[in-house]
Amino acid sequence: MIFLLLLAMIASTVTRTSVLEFQMAGNDQFREEAFQKAQAIASALAEDEDNFPVAGSVGSRICEPTDPDPNSVCNFTSLAVNAETRAVPAGVDVSFHIERQGPLFIESLPFRQRESEASSAQAFGAAVFETVVEVDGSDARLGRASVVEGIVRRVAASAQ
Repeated sequence: MIFLLLLAMIASTVTRTSVLEFQMAGNDQFREEAFQKAQAIASALAEDEDNFPVAGSVGSRICEPTDPDPNSVCNFTSLAVNAETRAVPAGVDVSFHIERQGPLFIESLPFRQRESEASSAQAFGAAVFETVVEVDGSDARLGRASVVEGIVRRVAASAQ
């Protein structure tokens, strides 16, 4: 009788451990999928030059037209990613925005050669942007991931 009770306790412990390992493996898998989805959205945003308007000042924010965060301050609402790139399982939230970073125009980029010595460098400045993408599955008890990507856009000196 005691032996059967001991076997039942061991079986119960093994079952709980297996269920926990299964849930942890699922979270790791979704976290990797969420990271890949966030990276794909960031890459899709970076491909379109219109997503990085030089017209805004430092701190201006470009959001999607249906920004899920009611507290965010958006100066432009022109970001769009196609539905296939944005598709996520039910209960998973996707949000993204681009923010203009300071200084307004930088004189040199972090290259080995000074910008003033590079060809035609005097005719160009640079505008710096930060793309933030978050894929959050915590409401569905899944993982979450966020990607922050810096973008530097060359701007003709006459546009400054």
